[in-house]
Amino acid sequence: MNRLNSAAKIAAVSATCAALLALAGCATKPTYQTQNMSGPTIITNAQGVPNYYQVKRGDTVSQIASRYNLSYRQIGALNNLDSKYTIYSGQMLKLWQGNDRGAQQAQNTPRYTPAPATSTPPASSTPDYNAPSNTATGYDYPSRNQVIRNFDAQSNNLGMWFAGQSGDPVYASQSGTVMYAGNGLQEYGNLIMIRHSNDYITAYAHNSELLVKEGDAVQRGQRIASMGSTGQTNQVALEFQVRLGGSPIDPRTVLGR
Repeated sequence: MNRLNSAAKIAAVSATCAALLALAGCATKPTYQTQNMSGPTIITNAQGVPNYYQVKRGDTVSQIASRYNLSYRQIGALNNLDSKYTIYSGQMLKLWQGNDRGAQQAQNTPRYTPAPATSTPPASSTPDYNAPSNTATGYDYPSRNQVIRNFDAQSNNLGMWFAGQSGDPVYASQSGTVMYAGNGLQEYGNLIMIRHSNDYITAYAHNSELLVKEGDAVQRGQRIASMGSTGQTNQVALEFQVRLGGSPIDPRTVLGR
């Protein structure tokens, strides 16, 4: 069962959710161009974000955007990616352009090499997976079904998964406004995103049917979708994510016990 990643790629989501997903907009059909064999000069801006990133096998645009707290739509536009945000192993993605005050040139290496996993990355590029205490209360579980997988940052599972049967109800975890409702992302299938107060966003993926549309005001506990197996999942299940300020957090930190 594939993950909802992190992180920031959602077609037609308004600018206010760009920091999310994962998930992550639309772009014209890409023309992938191989970079100069010597590679571009890597510059790091004041926030510790390199201007180029070399795609590795298994990467998605939403993951890369979440890693550096960037907009997936900006990455798509800078690199002329297609509407599915197709990228290729070895491709050099431009993350930002233009002069950046405080930017520093990396060591004279032709290609950007990420820090080893044991190193501590810049604080700004590390998502804060745990919500500050008492920042949100009263969020409900989006399903009455069994939880089959919990949030685990170490394995890059940034959501909570619920088992179920096709057609089982999916409920809004908290009152808010629907930011996105559609199936523009193959990875997530039929997806709903809801904006809440205090910069919180919840996401509900892999539904078989969407019962709300963008701009709708929804109430906590309102049925918003029917569970399904759309997107990159091989079983009927709901994947539920919570984002705070664009960064994924463990849903259990805001869900009522």
